[in-house]
Amino acid sequence: MSAAAPYRTRANETYRTAAPAGRVTAGRAARHGVTALVGALALALMSGTAATASPANSPTRPGTETQRPHAEQVPHTTSKPRIERASLTADGTEANDASWGAVISADGRYVAFISKATNLTPDPNNPYLPDAYVKDLRTGAVTFIRDGLGGVRISADGRCVGTNAFGAHDLQGFVHDLKAGTRQALGSARGGSQITGLSGDCRYAVYTANPHHPADPQRIYLHDRTTGQDALVSRPPTSEQYDMSDGSLSADGRTLAYRAHRRLGDGPDRDDIIVTNLRTGEHRQLDGSQDDATAALVQLSANGRTVAYTVGLDTYVHDLRTGRTTRLNKIQGRALSPDGGHLLYTDGNTEALRLRNLRSGADHLVAAQGGAEPGALTAHARTTVFATPAGDLVPSDTNNAADVFVRRGR
Repeated sequence: MSAAAPYRTRANETYRTAAPAGRVTAGRAARHGVTALVGALALALMSGTAATASPANSPTRPGTETQRPHAEQVPHTTSKPRIERASLTADGTEANDASWGAVISADGRYVAFISKATNLTPDPNNPYLPDAYVKDLRTGAVTFIRDGLGGVRISADGRCVGTNAFGAHDLQGFVHDLKAGTRQALGSARGGSQITGLSGDCRYAVYTANPHHPADPQRIYLHDRTTGQDALVSRPPTSEQYDMSDGSLSADGRTLAYRAHRRLGDGPDRDDIIVTNLRTGEHRQLDGSQDDATAALVQLSANGRTVAYTVGLDTYVHDLRTGRTTRLNKIQGRALSPDGGHLLYTDGNTEALRLRNLRSGADHLVAAQGGAEPGALTAHARTTVFATPAGDLVPSDTNNAADVFVRRGR
């Protein structure tokens, strides 16, 4: 997405970019009549420390390596990581309310996030409901996305942003093409949908389709924005009904990871993590829940090789090429780097957000308190986006609200 080329506007679909002082505004605004989705500020108040020994009542699974405890290490860089605030207006003014839910483009230039602030751009908005914004870290320009509230995803070059909002009847996923000025709904208006992933080139969007009838399970579909076709990509129904959700897509759109949750009954193995080759249709099931612990997908790496998921209080990182699984005790994964080499996580003991090098085991503190979303890391974790209510990370942070920050490691 070139800063020099303004976004084109089509009828009823407009995105406004607030340019820094002295710059030309890069878009025009029109209104879309869909009611905004109530967003919820969900800063993860859990943090991470070095891995500890496995508890006696939670044995390590066969074929799973448990990472050994270690002391926190100092990053091997020549300078201290730089932190800047992203939830600012184009001229650098503070947001007048909380911001959260940030993701970053693969090139590290664009940050998409949710905010209840009403002053980030001049666009009229609902003061009671949050909206979505895209910050150009190079120029400072801020783009406003009406009705884009929650579950934000962004393409590799920042051209497309996926959001969830209220559709005609229910919650619905949307893809906003900021260059073309279009807004496309996903799935059926009846039952609704939730976008959970975008391919790097914005051709494919993966979403969870909610059933028209509550007795029916959720399913995952892949939408091809070039052909307009939708394909069912989650595992076919079995005798036991499973909800399929939380789809995470590789950058090339060829690999999908998602969670399958058994709808009825308690007990072991009620959750599974499934990886699907979308070219061959092959489904691979990873270890899911054990005992009564709940499993959840964290993220599939952009290169499609590594899957991070949680089971209870622990996080597991599985290498799809080698079949090796590493267990990280008592930490909650939040995001996986595109190459699968770094994990952003939190731990309930200290409420800190930390970054772990999965190859060396080195841990680095990102924030003493904070939250992060899948898609919060660039390649090799050089850049991290996160949200925190802490007011001491940058000078002149006086808005007394959670903000979105960018941490550049090197």
